[in-house]
Amino acid sequence: MWNVKMVNKFQLRYTNSILGPIRILHVDDEPADLEITRIFLKREWKCNFEIVSVLSVREALEKLENEHFDAIISDYQMPEMNGIEFLEVVRKSEKYADTPFILFTGKGGEEIAKEALSKGADRYIDKIGNPARQCNELAHAISELVMQEKIRKA
Repeated sequence: MWNVKMVNKFQLRYTNSILGPIRILHVDDEPADLEITRIFLKREWKCNFEIVSVLSVREALEKLENEHFDAIISDYQMPEMNGIEFLEVVRKSEKYADTPFILFTGKGGEEIAKEALSKGADRYIDKIGNPARQCNELAHAISELVMQEKIRKA
């Protein structure tokens, strides 16, 4: 009998086999959060994610100038610019205006979620709690949003 986790893993692997590698830019000022997320996305799902992790929005903007990404994951509370301000910069760019953007944060709450979604974030995911469960939700969101964007462009 298939359980939900097995079906979800199958769907994600099938989606990734169709989409090919999914390049993700992950921005968070906490190195431990970047590493935990990377480990869970890679180990738990064994999916075809290529994750580029950076510690600041400044670094993220440099990467966006020179590389292609299929999705962007950002923390909210960061020193130079918060995740919503970063989202606004991304949405104004010609190159990345339509790139799926996920605010993945442990600080914020309902008001921040509403603001992020109203300013163009595709998802708001709270990273407080079980990392495996949160990364499971994140992996599904990435896969779903990237597939939707590729279909829209086609």
